[in-house]
Amino acid sequence: MNKRRRGEISITHMSGPLDGRTQVFEQPDPGKQRIISIGRRDGCDIHLPFDNQVSRLHARLTCVATPPNSRSDETTIGAMLTFWLEDAGSRNGTYIEKESEPISKRVTLHPGTLFRIGRTWLRLDIPLSFED
Repeated sequence: MNKRRRGEISITHMSGPLDGRTQVFEQPDPGKQRIISIGRRDGCDIHLPFDNQVSRLHARLTCVATPPNSRSDETTIGAMLTFWLEDAGSRNGTYIEKESEPISKRVTLHPGTLFRIGRTWLRLDIPLSFED
């Protein structure tokens, strides 16, 4: 019986009316990516309609799953996850941690890092993986 590794990407709201709420997304399959849109527009994966400092499409969080090394033991399951955060041309910028300047290009985001969209603070949580 083959076991398949599944996993979650979670983002926790750290301020605002959704403070403490966690949104969960499925991790991409190895060799694929998952793009999480963040903004005020209906249809954004992380929808922030209550924050008037957030643009309709404010930022994107990308998760890429790199397959395990093909020469490694065949029992290896899963993939290495890499995260990037990029501003989508927002009016008010996207900020990481305590940086005073908004990001100007795609930046690597590590699990546990806080980032700000408008007035709303969010945190990329440590990814969870589990087997069927």
